Amino acid sequence: MSSEKKIIDKIVADAVAEKAQILEKSKKEADAVIQKAQEQSAKIMENEDVLSDAEAEKARGKEISGAEMEAKKMILATKQNCIKMALDRVKQKLSALSDEEYVNMIVAMMAAAEKGEEVIFSQKDKQNEALMSKMAEKNIAVSEETRELDGGFVVKKGEIEYNYSFEAILTVEKENIEQIAAEILFA
Repeated sequence: MSSEKKIIDKIVADAVAEKAQILEKSKKEADAVIQKAQEQSAKIMENEDVLSDAEAEKARGKEISGAEMEAKKMILATKQNCIKMALDRVKQKLSALSDEEYVNMIVAMMAAAEKGEEVIFSQKDKQNEALMSKMAEKNIAVSEETRELDGGFVVKKGEIEYNYSFEAILTVEKENIEQIAAEILFA
């Protein structure tokens, strides 16, 4: 072999060896980069899993809170409906009182009412002989004027009127009545 050929073969062999070394070094560096990327990816995935779990737990918590809130709203609406029904029953019972019970209740209410110049009744009450007899007995001046009342009366004192109608009393006492009804119904 000629010396040139030996030199060329040596250069080629050195180049092949160097290429192999460079490839090996590059492969190791690439493997290290890939390993590092895989580790970082695993950490990211782990963090994502934690974040995903946290987000899932947060979403689950929101759903549960929403459901609990909706349940509380439904319970409150049911309680309010029960209280309304109780108030309606009170109105029904008041309107269903016997004549004697009604007269006795009005007389008792008069004793606790503001004293005035005259008392205004509904047309129906003015026609109730037992009630008008009790008013005369107690020297209570009954006005010629009438009002549309479902029970009760209005005391007139000069220009001021005190409304003791069942509707007005229930409206004024509604909060107390609701509280009492709630305690009875939901205790």
